[in-house]
Amino acid sequence: MNLKVNKVNVDKAFLANKYLPANYADAFECIAPISNHVTPDHLQVAFWGSEKSWIKALFKLRNMLVKPFGLKTSKKESTVSIAMCIEKGTSHHIASVSDRSPNETILLLDDRHLKAYISISIAEAEDDLKRVTVCTIVHFHNWFGYLYFYSIDLFHSIVVRSMLKRSIRANLQKSYNHFPIL
Repeated sequence: MNLKVNKVNVDKAFLANKYLPANYADAFECIAPISNHVTPDHLQVAFWGSEKSWIKALFKLRNMLVKPFGLKTSKKESTVSIAMCIEKGTSHHIASVSDRSPNETILLLDDRHLKAYISISIAEAEDDLKRVTVCTIVHFHNWFGYLYFYSIDLFHSIVVRSMLKRSIRANLQKSYNHFPIL
């Protein structure tokens, strides 16, 4: 299935809106035929566990470059651990669930240099389709947060678009095969 991801404005109806104004904010959406049983939690789990090899390589390079500056780096951790964090609303290494509703789950990535909120929401769209939106909101704590974020900004939109498509595809596959999602 060909999924098209478009850049959109941050919807005022999103829970994530309460974290605005911010130093940076963007949102990407994709219209897809996902099941009514798929939740934002399911999509968050798939979002963080569905990286292509080139994205994994970028994260590995990022981790090597920022470690000397005290930025938290992600450890090799399983999707099951992240799923437990999202299901229970607990902290997991660099992430914690900051807010949720039946239609939206927000992960907080907090570091001494910046704070990033990653929201995934699901809304009804036309023709029994769903509108899945990923929103990124970033607050810089200091100049290094600014320097860091704008050095990766070029890759940010490419990576988010790819991860959004892969998370939707993962949940489409599970829906069609009637496998449990979490």
